Amino acid sequence: MDKLNNIPHKILFYFGLLVVFIFLGLSYWQFSSFQNDNAALEQFKNTNLSSPITIEDLYLDNSDEVFEFNKVVIKDNNNLVKKRTWYLRSRVNNGVNGYHLINLYKDKDTDNHLIVNNGWIPLDKNENKSFSNQEIVFVGRLIKYDQQSFGQDDIPNSEYLFRIDKNFIENEVNVILPNYYLTLTETCGSGVECINLEEPYDAPHLSYALQWLFFALCLIVVIFRKNNLI
Repeated sequence: MDKLNNIPHKILFYFGLLVVFIFLGLSYWQFSSFQNDNAALEQFKNTNLSSPITIEDLYLDNSDEVFEFNKVVIKDNNNLVKKRTWYLRSRVNNGVNGYHLINLYKDKDTDNHLIVNNGWIPLDKNENKSFSNQEIVFVGRLIKYDQQSFGQDDIPNSEYLFRIDKNFIENEVNVILPNYYLTLTETCGSGVECINLEEPYDAPHLSYALQWLFFALCLIVVIFRKNNLI
């Protein structure tokens, strides 16, 4: 304890340790993202059988037929009418920037709705909505909605989204959404590239985790050496 009271660079010591904890937190966050990506891929591999369901099924807690990453075919899709379109920002495909095309559909016979991620489109296509004219086959994977986190907030009355946030979209269009949205894997639309969920963008979460851990260790060495603790 006396040694800590007599260290020559107290500001460096305490402020540096705070930064070290921040780096360790970032490292843990990236490693957790790496583990989550691997777990999601494993679930994709284990759920390859297509299950015919209705939109109404998505509103129910029917775990035998409806669960995250389940591959499904939406029955009675001829009843679906498109009500709203958004572009999901900052999506990269093979090194090319673009958007994901997000559509809100309504069942003509009921008040049931469905959010559909049609797939990826490049930046120069977002002005040309011809891709939405092709007949869509509603075959894809069920995905949980994104959660609001730190970063950009979605803007009301905008055609752009930062995330597929259930609460935001419900408030934006005054509807009640089902428990999952659908990401199409087949026949996604003219000019739209289906998202390959089995081989997604390989985000460098693990390398980032090691990078932040390395920065934390280097800073610890600097702090201790400057204060003659090692």
